[in-house]
Amino acid sequence: MVGNDAIQIKFSDATNAIARVAKEHTRIKVIADAGYVPISVAICYPNNIQALRIQETIKTSYAGVGGQYYFGESAWAYVHTKTGVDLKAILEKLVEERTTGKLAERGTGRQ
Repeated sequence: MVGNDAIQIKFSDATNAIARVAKEHTRIKVIADAGYVPISVAICYPNNIQALRIQETIKTSYAGVGGQYYFGESAWAYVHTKTGVDLKAILEKLVEERTTGKLAERGTGRQ
């Protein structure tokens, strides 16, 4: 909760069609009926057409109650705008450092 905003942040998003949409719709309606603005930030990238359609359907449900739904690049942008922290860049740098370090270890024969 930040003021009147009920913010949910997830690093993955289950996309099992009908059950997922129904659950999300019920949750956002309850939040909106309680006088809060439902906001969901899903740090995920839909990997097929069905998953993308589900994300767009959920986004429409949020908009229908005055809420906001962000996924993929828009989720990273939301976090950056709200916090001033480029979390995506930080995580990418950590992955690069760890990957580069592991590759260097393999090259020297160290484990």
